[in-house]
Amino acid sequence: MKPIVLIHGYSAESEELTKPAINAIYGDLPQALRDKYAADAVVEVDLSRYISLDDGLTIDDVSRALDRALHSDHPHLLQGGFHAIVHSTGALVLRNWLRRFSPRPSPLCNLVYLAGANFGSGWAHIGKGQFAKWGSMIFRRGDRGVRILHALELGSDWTIDLHRHFLDPANSLPDKFEVLEHVVIGSQADAAWFAAPIRYAKEDGADGVVRVAASNLNFNYIRFEPTEAAMNVAWQAALDERTRDLAREHTREQWYRFGEVHEPGGGDAPTIPFAIPFKCAHSGDKVGIVTGSNCRKDVLDLIDLALGSTADNWTTRVALFDRHTVRTYDRAHTQKAPKWWSKWLTEPRAQYDKHAQVIVRVRDQDGRPVPNYDIFFDAASGTRSDALPIRELMETKHVNGLTPNIITFYLRTDAFDGKARGPGGRRGDWIPRVPAVRGCHFEVSATEPETGEILYLPLRYKFTAKQLTQFIQPHRTTILDVVLVRLPSPRVYRMVKL
Repeated sequence: MKPIVLIHGYSAESEELTKPAINAIYGDLPQALRDKYAADAVVEVDLSRYISLDDGLTIDDVSRALDRALHSDHPHLLQGGFHAIVHSTGALVLRNWLRRFSPRPSPLCNLVYLAGANFGSGWAHIGKGQFAKWGSMIFRRGDRGVRILHALELGSDWTIDLHRHFLDPANSLPDKFEVLEHVVIGSQADAAWFAAPIRYAKEDGADGVVRVAASNLNFNYIRFEPTEAAMNVAWQAALDERTRDLAREHTREQWYRFGEVHEPGGGDAPTIPFAIPFKCAHSGDKVGIVTGSNCRKDVLDLIDLALGSTADNWTTRVALFDRHTVRTYDRAHTQKAPKWWSKWLTEPRAQYDKHAQVIVRVRDQDGRPVPNYDIFFDAASGTRSDALPIRELMETKHVNGLTPNIITFYLRTDAFDGKARGPGGRRGDWIPRVPAVRGCHFEVSATEPETGEILYLPLRYKFTAKQLTQFIQPHRTTILDVVLVRLPSPRVYRMVKL
């Protein structure tokens, strides 16, 4: 067994390198791994000393520090190779190390994300708020790691580009770096957190900190780009299109098309093994994915599968991880809420309701952010009257605080229905909701409030029922990268012949 590097997440750190300090971060996981794989198999990479809680540091800084630590203190890992198990924000640290610093092929072999915050966490926005600042000043030294929280916030521009980088076949992790990734995340928040007046502490389809869909690296990416006609549209035609958009008319020109499209399982984005262990939360001595005793066996079994992955058996690993998730849902089906839960939770199986994230980023053809925009998801023309409005799937939305041209929607794609009949005739099951929507229109319009000499050509695209189920999937994120045409009026620049 190659050495195993453990990397912790945001704020899970210590100023000391003592055994009690390390145990506070990782619990008995290091010892469990040593017992399983042999002495000295685990190498602790300590990114502590409040590194993640320093307002001046970025993820790039931490990834560079990791690279320097590997070269100066553990060069044998770079020479002989290693596995890595990362928690929460550690996912961004290590994925960014691969992007910025790793040789090709990488010395990193198998990579296991335990509740990796790959597409962020709602807590990051709260962590940047004034209340968190006051708490930090009282209990720590004032810093909250604001720049790291920027990368962790839902809809982070930096994070979108990080993951998009590996969609390029030239940067394929399994092919070019020879790194095999695996995702493990729970879907049950710790009941002790239910009293907190913060939705992310008890959000369905999440582990109390990170959404399942935000952890899963099997994501969809669609880039909407202007057609050639849109790039050369006349000013009056653009004005007419904007008028039709404001009037909410359905007879509209098709000015935009799919540019890049990436789906999990394709040649450029092979499916990554992904599993949900039973009764597993983000943290905690009993249910925490790293330190929890109750879910230790499930997590260790999945780690063992991951560390045994090879290019030859990876497809089998995908199936085994899927099978583990199926077993988790079979076990979750029998859950009943204790009486004392009733104040916070009446249907515990709803915690396992499947969700999706849809992240929309709006920029112009020059790559500049477009912050003053509107987005509509409307029923598709000709849709049956019994179709489920897509807004009924929407749980919440979040406009990124640093880059407001990015908005994240959270959708409940499958909901538990106690009256439905499941496999084998059992009472109650998780019912897919996306097919009931039967397609929708996706519209994006924008304005330039500083001048009347600029207009944006609005986008309107009809997702068919088939496309909607193809791109809005349980436990996954879909990125809609929108490029709007920004058009100057003829008055901005005139030429006359003398």
